[in-house]
Amino acid sequence: MNDIKIINCHTHIFTRNCVPDNFVPFWVRSLGTLLESRKTSGGLSKLVSFFGKKDLALIIKKYHYFLTIGDLKSQLEIFKLLQGFYPEGTKLCVLSMDMEYMMAGAVKQPFKAQLDELAVIKRDPAYKEIILPFIFAHPERPDIFSLIQKYIEEENFAGIKLYPPLGYYPFDERLNQVYAYAQSNNIPITTHCSRGGIFYKGKITDEMRKHPITGKINKARKNKYFTDIFTDPDNYEYVLQKYPNLKINLAHFGGADEWDKYLQNTIDEDGELSWFVKVRELVRKYPNVYADISYTGYKTDLSPLLKITLQNEAIKNKILFGSDYYMVEQEVSEREFSINLRASIGEENYGLIAGTNPFEFFKMNK
Repeated sequence: MNDIKIINCHTHIFTRNCVPDNFVPFWVRSLGTLLESRKTSGGLSKLVSFFGKKDLALIIKKYHYFLTIGDLKSQLEIFKLLQGFYPEGTKLCVLSMDMEYMMAGAVKQPFKAQLDELAVIKRDPAYKEIILPFIFAHPERPDIFSLIQKYIEEENFAGIKLYPPLGYYPFDERLNQVYAYAQSNNIPITTHCSRGGIFYKGKITDEMRKHPITGKINKARKNKYFTDIFTDPDNYEYVLQKYPNLKINLAHFGGADEWDKYLQNTIDEDGELSWFVKVRELVRKYPNVYADISYTGYKTDLSPLLKITLQNEAIKNKILFGSDYYMVEQEVSEREFSINLRASIGEENYGLIAGTNPFEFFKMNK
């Protein structure tokens, strides 16, 4: 099956100009001048390693490569770099990000400029058949629905992107018009559905701590953990009860930590199901709910669970390949991610999640 036609359902090509000033951890910003060149970064990591801080040395190298990609001049440059990791003709789903409301400082390139840059790539005959841009939907952006209509109907964007840990619930009423439009027009949505990642950095109020539907109080002190209240897969039940035919990809399939939790014990000490189980059940229950294994798939020790899951007749046709480029570069290179995954699950399974299922998700002919 070397001739598999691939769709990578989850990538990013935004530049650092799209990222708020305070997005990168403080200690990394403090080392900014030392991370400007590969030679300096390599020397710094070796020095740290010499003093017995090998884990820190690895983090420095990872952040350096991550920032090196983001510092490329344009999204097109990053897209070309990404293309080089895959066979010719591979289609790449590119998810835009609107980080202007996460309370992490200003961005150099406004969100609309990021979208316009993607639209230019989509119009280019060299890329229009292989790039599948998604427009980010943040409920706090006043004109978000008109923007979605414009970029999908006029600029041929392929879908909509959500990222609740930036500070909102997926059932936010301001997204109702977006969901109704997406369901009526069979437009795919990809949403972040794992712990961690990028998160809201503003002040956590007492009002925010109470879940508006369940009333459950989130007592986490740090934003990184508090924002799980927005991301919990249970939240999508409220969306799907209202829009049962919504085509939505629950990205990361709950996350690697939750896959590990499932392997050790399905229920944690608080009696909560693993997010792996929650996502799996949503995929099984609703006709158009999918899940990609982006980022999560970097842990090849989880491949046996993925292979077993792909034997489940109820959901095997709704699992998608994605890498989360270039976010996953903090863990493993893009090429290593895709090759390791393909080798560990086998050609038949890879052909299903990277070829057959994504083409169905996007309703495309091979």
